[in-house]
Amino acid sequence: MSEPRPWKRMVVGLPLGLIDPAGIAAAAELAESLNIELLATFVADATLPALAAMTGLRELRTLEHEWQSIDPARLSRDIERAIDVARRRFAETVSGRAIKTGFDVLAGAEAISSLIGPGDILAVIEPAHPAERIARQFTGLLDAAFEAAGAALFIPRRIRRRTGPIVTEAVGSEDAGIRIALEIAAASKERLIVVDTSDTGLPIELPAEAEKLGIEIDRVAAGALDKSSSGQLRPRLRVLTHGPMARDPQQLFSLLQGIPLLVVEPGRASAAASRPKAKEV
Repeated sequence: MSEPRPWKRMVVGLPLGLIDPAGIAAAAELAESLNIELLATFVADATLPALAAMTGLRELRTLEHEWQSIDPARLSRDIERAIDVARRRFAETVSGRAIKTGFDVLAGAEAISSLIGPGDILAVIEPAHPAERIARQFTGLLDAAFEAAGAALFIPRRIRRRTGPIVTEAVGSEDAGIRIALEIAAASKERLIVVDTSDTGLPIELPAEAEKLGIEIDRVAAGALDKSSSGQLRPRLRVLTHGPMARDPQQLFSLLQGIPLLVVEPGRASAAASRPKAKEV
C-alpha cells in the first residue's frame, strides 16, 4: 500500500481581511504532520492603485459616514500595511513549527493558478466577512483548489475541535485517501476511522501497516451513520477523495460542520508522485 508521498508543499491563501490564527495553525499543523513546506500567499491586486487614479471614482468611508475621492497614495499605503500585518501574523502563528515556511505576495488573482501544481495542497480558509466570498482573490483561490491543486484543504472559520480521530471514507480498496489518512493519523497520534462505502473492502495491507505505525483503526459501515452528519464520529479532520462538491462558498463551508476537510485528487496526486526528478547539473 505504501507509495511515494505525492505532495511537496502546502500553499495557504491568506484572507483579505483579519488574519485568523486558528485557520493558519490548522494548515501548519497538517503541513508539519506530512513533513512538507508551508507557503503563505497574499494577493495584493496591482491594478487597484491605477484604478483609484481614474477620475470620478469614490469610496464610502465607514468611519466618516460619507463618500470621498479615492486617494491612490493612501490606497497603496493601505495595501503595504495589510501585507506587513499578514506577514507578521503568519510568522507568529507558525513560530516553533518544525517545517520550512515562506511568504509570497501575488500581484493578482490570476497568479494563483500559475503558482499551484499537482504537487501542492492548497489550503482555503473560510472568509470572515461575506463580502470576501465574492472577491476575485477568493474565487480565484477556489478555482485553483478545484482545478489545479493535487489536493485542497478547506478550513472552516470556527474549528469545532483540535483533537480526535482522522476520518476517511473508502470508496474502494485502492482509494488514495486511505493511505493519506493513515499517514496523518500516525503523525498526529490519533485513531483512524474508515467509513466503508464500497463493496470491495479495504486494502489488505492496511491492518499490517497500521499495526507497524501503532495506529488503531475502526471500520464503520456507511449505513450505520446518519448521512447528514459526521459529527457523531467527532473527528478533527476528514479526508476524502475528489468527488462532487459545491463550489458555492456558503454551501461548501456549511457542509464542513466545523471540521477541516482534506480533498484528495487521486489523478493529480499520482502524477506528482510519479514525476521524475530533474537531473542535477
